[in-house]
Formats: sequence, C-alpha cells, structure tokens
Amino acid sequence: MLAITAANDPEPVTVPKPSRTREDEVLIRVHRVGICATDGELLRGYSDWQGIIGHEFAGEVVESDLYSWIRRRVTAHINIVPGHKGHIPYTDAKHHPDRQAIGIRGREGAMAEFIVLPEQLLVALPDNVSDAAGAMAEPLAAAMDGVSRLPVTDDPVLLIGDGRLAQLTARVLRMEGRTVHAIGRSDRKLGMLRDAGVEIITNEPGREYAAIIECSGSPSGLQTAIDAAKPEATIVLKSTYTETVELNPSRIAVDELKLVGSRCGDVEAAVKLLAEGAIEVEDLIDEVYPLRDAKAAFEHAFQPDTLKIQFDPRM
Repeated sequence: MLAITAANDPEPVTVPKPSRTREDEVLIRVHRVGICATDGELLRGYSDWQGIIGHEFAGEVVESDLYSWIRRRVTAHINIVPGHKGHIPYTDAKHHPDRQAIGIRGREGAMAEFIVLPEQLLVALPDNVSDAAGAMAEPLAAAMDGVSRLPVTDDPVLLIGDGRLAQLTARVLRMEGRTVHAIGRSDRKLGMLRDAGVEIITNEPGREYAAIIECSGSPSGLQTAIDAAKPEATIVLKSTYTETVELNPSRIAVDELKLVGSRCGDVEAAVKLLAEGAIEVEDLIDEVYPLRDAKAAFEHAFQPDTLKIQFDPRM
C-alpha cells in the first residue's frame, strides 16, 4: 500500500498492508487524512520519528473481532498506552510515560491506505458527520483543549495566528460567546476570522490582554504573546517548533504570567459538536489530493494562504 513517512521528504512509498496482531485491534480503510503543522515539523526532524505520519483521519472499519465495529465510520483519539486493554481517559493517556501517539511517536500513522488501531481509541462518526469533517475532529479537539485552559473572563481573548488551528480556536471561542481579537498575516485567513466575528488587530497590541492563545506556529509568536500580556495574564501555548526559542523569562516572573501548554483534546467531544452542527469545519478544507501526489499536497499545505489540505487514499 502507499504511505507517507517522515523519512521520505514527502514522496509516497510502498509499504506492506498492516495486519492485526491482537484481538482488540481493528483494521481501518482510511477515507480522509489531513496535513497539519506537526506533520510538517516531523518532516523537518521534530521528535526523530521515521514511520508513517498523519493523525487527523476518518475511515471505515473493515476487520474486527467485534462485529459491531464492522463497516462503521470512525476517527480516533491519538494517544495509545501499549498493552492497555479497555478504555483509558484521553487525559491520562496523553501524559502516560509509555504512551505512543498515532503518526508521531511509536505508532504508525494514517497517511496510508490502511491503519491498525486498538478498538478503545475509536470514536464512531454519526451519519451526519462526513469523512471530511470527521478528519477535522482531532484538530478541533486540540482547539477546544486550548480554550478550556483560559481563565473565565469577559475581557477579549487575544488570538495570535490565523492558520488552521487559529481558525478552529476562534470558532470555539465565538461559540462560547467570547470576544476575540486576532493578529495574523494572510488577508484571506484574516477575512475568514472576521467573518467568524473576530476583530482583527492591525497594530502591535500593548500590555492589555488577560487571556491569550498563541497558535501562530512561529517562534516569534510566544514573544508577541508575552509583550501583549498584562500582569497575571494566562498565555496558552499551542505551537510546537523545531527551532530553539530564545526567551528572557523576566517578564514572566515579574508580571506573574501563567504560561500553559496545550496539546491534544477530547476527540469524542469534538465529534459531538460536529454532529450538533455547532461548528463548521469543511469550509477550511482547500483541496483533497491522492497519496501519490504527496509532494504537491505538502507544498500546497504550507503556502501562506492555505488552510487545510487532506488526502483521500482511495483516489
């Protein structure tokens, strides 16, 4: 089968079709899988992962010892605790010392025609959630996790960034009725944020924000967040970088800022929002490629005005 690995820059390679090795595993035919910033960082050497990448996906179960899963469309939580049977809360799994992460750490990812996963990771997709939207559930969950770490305040939230994750984060914030200000660089992406009810900031903000989410994907974003924070503000950091970030921690100490990391979230809760129609995500998908066109897809994915690119391995 065709697959994209972190070692191939990113030309598709032919690899053996995976097989189930445990009775609690299922074989999934991948219908959609998205390219995210982490995938780009993995291709640049982040975490030294060399296997199949991709963790934002939707597909159909084609083999399982549990008949109830057969032919069901699914997505999945991305963190796995090896050898663990039965449900484990995602909050426990993502910080378990032995954890694996689909397409990132110790477990092959979904940029392939098929993927094998433990049954307990699966999240069923309702009929009214498309494959395209289902493959957006994981990044939506990540956005929801970042928002959940902000203080409850009537003050505006400053969103640094205008890309894929920023768009989802803004929609979660607006769904909650919060006022959002944003800094970005792309006229197209800022226009979409504006359409979502976000106020665009054109000047460098002063030290006026009590709640900030940094998801620019740029090392300079963190310094921008610190410069915009008023005393005792909370900064939620969503970006991951290959580069080392130079940082003077004096402002953090003197102004008693709270710097909070945020990674993945509750995929099941994200699917529920999608099923309820509470958040639109398919308008963020710019194009769908076959795996054989991986190089063109990745080049497209990281153009300044691009939002989300997905693969359909069946094409």
